[in-house]
This record gives sequence, structure tokens and C-alpha cells, in this order.
Amino acid sequence: MTDWTSRYCASLTELDRFRDLVDSVLALAAHRRPETDPQDTQMRIDAVAHRIRGLIPHLAGRGNLEEPRSVDGLLAHLDDAVFVEHGLGRVEEVSLHPDAMDLELVLSGVPGLPVTNALIYCSIAERVGLDVFGIEVPGAFLVGIRDRRFKRLTVLDPSQNGRQLDGSEFQQLAMQIDETLDPRDFLSPASPATWLRRFLNDLAITSGRSGEIHLLDSWARLSTVTEDILG
Repeated sequence: MTDWTSRYCASLTELDRFRDLVDSVLALAAHRRPETDPQDTQMRIDAVAHRIRGLIPHLAGRGNLEEPRSVDGLLAHLDDAVFVEHGLGRVEEVSLHPDAMDLELVLSGVPGLPVTNALIYCSIAERVGLDVFGIEVPGAFLVGIRDRRFKRLTVLDPSQNGRQLDGSEFQQLAMQIDETLDPRDFLSPASPATWLRRFLNDLAITSGRSGEIHLLDSWARLSTVTEDILG
């Protein structure tokens, strides 16, 4: 039987890509669903990315990942695959249940909470070559995409069917959170520790609300481990 706590701890030593972060989050999910198959979930994400890249001929070759490309074209295909085909970020009431934090289940159709939707989006976007990062804000988890060719930043909400926020909308959102800060301060990419703190915090909240209180000790212990390793 897999020791998912040890596997989670080991995953924290290498978090260079969203693929790595997905492994960490899948190890968290396996604490309540030991039958979780991380390799299968990674392959499902790979399959979505492969299909998107195949729609644009000049992206089909692995060697093209570092070449300049049309971000708008990629985003359009990504939106179709993620929000239309997979139904990610459907604008509906999402249950405050740990299932909404489980990448495997959300990829299978369970409505996800913001941080889950954002990680799925980022993990696919990374694999098609986009320069993508997470943006943590209270009550949401946004995504930023840098366009290296035109020096442009796109901010979108994966939990709102990928709705893009223009500069004034983001500034208004930032001022509602803390009007004393420069809105640009909120555009700092979320670190792996930030992502995992959010996951563990939301897991604790959803476990408590859904009656899975036997998991609260696990989330508290894993939170301590995360802070010890990532600081």
C-alpha cells in the first residue's frame, strides 16, 4: 500500500513545474481516496494538452515549445478544450465538499472550487507552452498568462468559464481587497507554498462542512509538514 504522506513529503522537494504541483495535490487527494491513480490523472491532462497542440500545426513538434507563438490562438483552443469540452468552471453553485478539491474527480465532471480549477487550467496551459501562473485572491484563484511576443498580460478566472478581467476590473478587485496596496502587488505569481496552503485550507473547510472530520488531523499535520519543508 502506498504511503501517501511520505509521497506527499517527497513531492515537496521538487516543485519546478505545475506537473510537479499536480503530483503533490494528487497525493493530498489520496489521503481520502487511496485508490487515486496519479499517473492516470497526469496522462489525462497530457491528452488534453496534446489535442490542443495538435490543432495548431506549428505546435505539433516538441521542439517548438520555446518558439514565439500566438497566445490568442492557443488561448482560444485551450478555452474550447477546458471550458466547453470538459465543462471546467461552469457558472453554477459548487458544493463545499472535498470532492470539489480532487483533480481526478473534477476532470471527470465534478464542479471544482477555484484553486482546483486554476491548477487544472495552469497544468494544461503549461503543457501547451504558455507562460502561465496563479494569482491568489480571497474567494477566487485567478490565472495570469504572459505573452512574451507582445509583452502583454492576460488575467482570467477559470471558475467563471475563463472570463478575462481587464485592467480596470482587476484594479477594482484589488482595491476591494486592500485599497492601500498597489494593484500590481496582487499580480505576483503564487508560489508552490501558496498553492498548497490554499489547498490544505480549503480541504480543512470542506472536510469539516461535509462531515469528514476524521480527516482534519491529517490536513493539520500535512500543513505543518508543508510549512517545515517550504517555509
